[in-house]
Amino acid sequence: MISRVILCILFLPLFLSSCRTIIIRPWNTPHKLDSVETIRVYLGRAESDLILKADGTISVYDINNLLIKRAYDIVSLDARKLRAPIRFSSENPGLEYKGKKYRGEIVLVPENSGSVLVLNRVPIEEYLYSVVPSEVPAGWPEEALKAQAICSRTYAVREMIAKKESSFDVEATVNSQAYGGMQKENPRTTSAVKDTQGVLAVYEGDPIHTFFHSNSGGKTETPENLWGGKRLPYLNSVSSEFDNSGEQFLWKSNLSQDQIDQSLSSLGVGSVQSVQVLSRTPSGRVDLVEIIGSESSTKMKGKEFRNLMGASIKSLRFGIKRDSDGFLVKGMGSGHGVGLSQWGSYGMAKQNYTYAEILRHYYQGIDFARITK
Repeated sequence: MISRVILCILFLPLFLSSCRTIIIRPWNTPHKLDSVETIRVYLGRAESDLILKADGTISVYDINNLLIKRAYDIVSLDARKLRAPIRFSSENPGLEYKGKKYRGEIVLVPENSGSVLVLNRVPIEEYLYSVVPSEVPAGWPEEALKAQAICSRTYAVREMIAKKESSFDVEATVNSQAYGGMQKENPRTTSAVKDTQGVLAVYEGDPIHTFFHSNSGGKTETPENLWGGKRLPYLNSVSSEFDNSGEQFLWKSNLSQDQIDQSLSSLGVGSVQSVQVLSRTPSGRVDLVEIIGSESSTKMKGKEFRNLMGASIKSLRFGIKRDSDGFLVKGMGSGHGVGLSQWGSYGMAKQNYTYAEILRHYYQGIDFARITK
């Protein structure tokens, strides 16, 4: 008994109730990166008249970190005249750009094309203060929020490694991860970020691809079935029965003839007469469909069909048939279905699963590591 207590103390990075210990090993930043403490977030391109606001003094620095200007509360400039990067910092957190306040610094980077990138350079943990509540509701169970924090942190670090030579690491939209600035922050999600500070999901020492989506409809997909490429050993198709408590577990869409004809007009098949599902992946998602029109027919991948149809097809776990007014689509789940199901995570947390158990269910065989400074 004494030896067990000593062992728990030796491996005490984080622990859970019921003495369920999580081993979290140190993770060293790859040599090609100086640090992963600060992330560069792309906010957009500057217009001719750029305005930044803050509460108090705004300091402006050149590329050599020399102070070139101080302003109070507001600063404006013609971004088209910039010939070298400059950065803005505020004595109080919250530089405002286009109505949103951001932690960290705002950096302007002129490009050879003449446009100017607007970046938010911010500590990665403070970036997550906004990302986590932008991705999932702050009122969700604590363990689900921690799971999302680790997913989002791991994703961000992978992007920083992959885009070291690029002008920025991530975008502020769902093209990367939703990032709404300080207005999105919430004490509950901030606590989840702090409670998991620096923790990554890793496989054989490398940060994993933490794909996540809203609701798998009961079973997740493998990335190679959806996007092609090589199989990732930690991303198997797994059951996700807790999805049934979430939004869009079951859904249906009624499509008029005009809607489907307009959505598929680029195919050149004429008025759509029938949509036939020809094959499915092992998880039950549509792999191949045939579109039969009044003029011709064509076959296409399920994901391409979904892209053309837009929001009316919430996932690839669907069936479609003709009805009197057009087409009836019934489906399960929302999103691409790969990796962590956010509503599945919510359901597991409601049943007292820990964040480690949640993540190891959706990303099998992974370990946890903490970023070392």
